[in-house]
Amino acid sequence: MSASLVFQIVNTIVLPAWLILIFFPGRSWRKPVIYAFSMAMAAIYVVYVSLGFEDMDMQSFNTLAGVKSMFSSNVAVLTGWVHYLVFDLLIGSWIVDQSRRHGIPHLYIVPCLFLCFLFGPAGFLLFKIIQLMRMRKLG
Repeated sequence: MSASLVFQIVNTIVLPAWLILIFFPGRSWRKPVIYAFSMAMAAIYVVYVSLGFEDMDMQSFNTLAGVKSMFSSNVAVLTGWVHYLVFDLLIGSWIVDQSRRHGIPHLYIVPCLFLCFLFGPAGFLLFKIIQLMRMRKLG
């Protein structure tokens, strides 16, 4: 299967998971379903890391130029992209869990999820700011 096709598949697979986080945060089945999506994509990641492992130079992690050279093939870029998709989705799920635990209205969390989906750490940062403001307000 080509890297381009797998890229399209993982991008399609992840969208319903994000919609679940946005529209069904309180459902009992949310967490297991999100983990199932994450594990499926993690399995794809492991396959592609395994395929490219022998070509990987561990010294490449020590310099920006080395890391850049690691992402010179479509398969390597796909592997990195799946890595981001999995971790961003898990952080999105964690954000929903934390917001529910701390009584943060879900409407405040939706922009965090949107940002997390598009720009990972920016969504996490916005959530932490909202959480801090909410805790100060309550505390």
